[in-house]
Amino acid sequence: MINSGYIKNEFENTKLIKNIKKKIEIELSKILKRKTNLENYHQLNLNNDEHKKTQWKIATYFWKKKFHVELMKSIIPFLVTKLGPDILVQKKPFLRIARPNERIDNIGFHKDTIYGQSPYEMSIHIPLVNLDKRSCLKFVKGSQFLKEKNIKFEKFISQVKKGSKSHKLGTPYDPKRISEKKYKFTKVPLKLGEYIFFTPALIHGQELNKNPNVTRFSIDVRVTSSFAPIDQSKKSFNGNYIYLQESDISKLAKKYFHFNPEKKHSF
Repeated sequence: MINSGYIKNEFENTKLIKNIKKKIEIELSKILKRKTNLENYHQLNLNNDEHKKTQWKIATYFWKKKFHVELMKSIIPFLVTKLGPDILVQKKPFLRIARPNERIDNIGFHKDTIYGQSPYEMSIHIPLVNLDKRSCLKFVKGSQFLKEKNIKFEKFISQVKKGSKSHKLGTPYDPKRISEKKYKFTKVPLKLGEYIFFTPALIHGQELNKNPNVTRFSIDVRVTSSFAPIDQSKKSFNGNYIYLQESDISKLAKKYFHFNPEKKHSF
C-alpha cells in the first residue's frame, strides 16, 4: 500500500453489505413511491432536481441508520493493523450516486488532501452494486507522493454553494479537477462485498460512469486514529468523527485525567 497508495480488500460478512443494500432499496422505493433497485435507478428518468432531492433523502436515511458504522465494525481487525486500536469513523460519510453518462453526478479526478483532508485520515470506497471497468473509480498509483503545488488543474466553474445540500453530499464548491490526460490511471473494478482502502493524497475519481446499464451507488467513508494530529474542532458536518473503537488504555487515561481528588475513591 505504501507504494501504490491503496489496497483492494473484501468484507468477510458479505450478507451485511447485501442487507444494507436491500434496506436502502426499500427506503428508496418508499421515497419514490415505486419499486426500484440501485442498479436500475437511472431508468426512473428523474431530472437533476428530482435526483438531488432523492439523493439527500436517501443519504439522510443512511446517516440516521449508521449503516457505515456496522460495516466498519465488521472490519475492525483490518483497521487496527492500519490505524491502531483507537479508531474514529466519519459521522456522515458520502453516499454517491453516479448515473450513466451524467457528468454532473461526478466530481472528476482529484486529491482529497487538496480539499483539506489530512493524510492521517484514510478513505474507504464501498460499492453497493457491482462495478466493472466502465463504471468503477480510477486511481493513479504512487500519486500520493506528488507535490500538489506542481499539479495543474482544469478550469471548472461550479454552481455549488458552500454549506449547501450538494456540498454536504460531496460536491466541492471550489472544485480542483485534475486532467485524466496528465497521468496514467488504473481502473479498479469492484464487486458487491469488496472495498478500496486508500490515502486521501492519492489521485482518484471518476469523470463519467460509462456503463449504460448500471447506476454507481457507493459509500465513501473516512477513518482515522484518535491520536492523529488533526484539529477536530475545525471539522464540521461531513468532517465530524465518532468513536468506532477505543482501547482500554485510552479509557483508563481519560478516567485518570478526569479524576477528582476531592472525592473519595476506592481502588
